[in-house]
Amino acid sequence: MKVKLTPLNIISAVCIAIAAVLLFEKRPPSNAHTINLQPILIGFSLLIAVIAFISDQIFRKFIPELKKIWIVECTVILFTVLLFVIIKVSIN
Repeated sequence: MKVKLTPLNIISAVCIAIAAVLLFEKRPPSNAHTINLQPILIGFSLLIAVIAFISDQIFRKFIPELKKIWIVECTVILFTVLLFVIIKVSIN
């Protein structure tokens, strides 16, 4: 089996690493008035990793060339980041 490194593979690996760091991070005990967002961030990063992995497998099935996979996946990532920025600016 030939291993192909793609942008969505890199994103899924980074998200899994972030989830692992957050999972094993020592946090001081919080008082009753604070909300612990750590489990939400762990779940969100794992969800992004799964979505990136599944998307990468779909792109690999339909696009045979590695160069074209890189172009398409980078374009998808760029549009996703751009969409998040537009939504963030329009909400504020």
